[in-house]
Amino acid sequence: VLILTSGLIRLSMPGSVNQLILGLVLIAAVLFDAKWVKNRGKLLSKVYVSPTYLKLPNLTPPTGTDVLAVNDRLGAAELIGLGAVEGPEDVVLDRDDNLYTGTRHGTIVRFLAPDYARSEVFARIGGHPLGLAFAPNGDLLTCIGGMGVYRVSPDGTVAKVTDETNRSLLSVIDDSRLRLPDDLDIAPDGRIFFSEATIRYEMSEWAVDALEGRGNGRLICHDPRTGSTRTILRGLIFPNGVTICRDGQSLLFAETWACRISRYWFDGPDKGKREIFLDNLPGYPDNLNCGSDGTYWIALLGMRTRTFDLAMRKPGFRRRMAKRIAADEWLFPNINRGCVLRVSETGEIIDALWDEAGENHPSITSTCEHKGWLYLGGVSNNRIGRVRIEGADPQWTAHDDYWGKR
Repeated sequence: VLILTSGLIRLSMPGSVNQLILGLVLIAAVLFDAKWVKNRGKLLSKVYVSPTYLKLPNLTPPTGTDVLAVNDRLGAAELIGLGAVEGPEDVVLDRDDNLYTGTRHGTIVRFLAPDYARSEVFARIGGHPLGLAFAPNGDLLTCIGGMGVYRVSPDGTVAKVTDETNRSLLSVIDDSRLRLPDDLDIAPDGRIFFSEATIRYEMSEWAVDALEGRGNGRLICHDPRTGSTRTILRGLIFPNGVTICRDGQSLLFAETWACRISRYWFDGPDKGKREIFLDNLPGYPDNLNCGSDGTYWIALLGMRTRTFDLAMRKPGFRRRMAKRIAADEWLFPNINRGCVLRVSETGEIIDALWDEAGENHPSITSTCEHKGWLYLGGVSNNRIGRVRIEGADPQWTAHDDYWGKR
């Protein structure tokens, strides 16, 4: 307004004309602001979504004798907390067999052993708790979408661990704040390794990141001894599940839209090395967890389709789609039907569990083996499931296997 007024005065415009021009400009600004508020989402989707080329290896459909063949082993899963929880993205159990999960209402709910019929609010945090992991002292660590990494003590006291990391030197925007921390695990020396799925989208828009196919995510390490948080890997394609390997020197992490699991050495003679652990998965991997007998459990939140695989090789098509049609009509990956995989220590798929009818657990984002049972979580579910694992050790727990028995 000051610049416009000064300019009109310098042009020797009469006072009435100055007022008229200034009034018209202010009216135009108000109308523009109203239009911007109404159409902000549309305009941003046209310029913000930035797809790139991502080619996945061709996928061979499973046959009837294939280990990946559809079965109904999850169809009879027992349901825990049906209707009492919303969005249990991850599940974990403590030494006393109590079951914990986060909800979209910003709480961590504890289901009490042995039958899990009773539940209570263990902690109120505010954001949606995603990945969960117990520290050896009994503290529960969790990634909170949009907030950071938090710690909950056994008495339910909540404390922030970290909500930022070091800024990228060549980044135009300030990417030091954590936008979507997803899953985490704790190294033997206490360091916390966690994934940030994307630095471009919020919790409510996480699926839009799939349309880009870019390396918008990163792997981060927080060291409680020094209080420092550092990014150790960048350019990851929606990094999701994280689990420390049994050697205590490396970890596995999932890249959801790339359909692969990678291994990274954070200690030992191979420190800094990264290699593919399992590639060309039939679906989109989410959380990872250790299982008995040296195996790992992988939750697939959805299965690949040839249509979306083809679309990922057509960035121009996805860009035009984002510009020309409404977001609720965009082509998204199938995140409504998945399964659970069990893989060996060398990355070989040795078992698969499905819900054939898709009624109890069609989309699965986490698994946790505990005393012969497999517990199932899903970010779009309103229940937790558990199913008996044939031949599993009825005394094995992930906590005792990793931290040792008390």
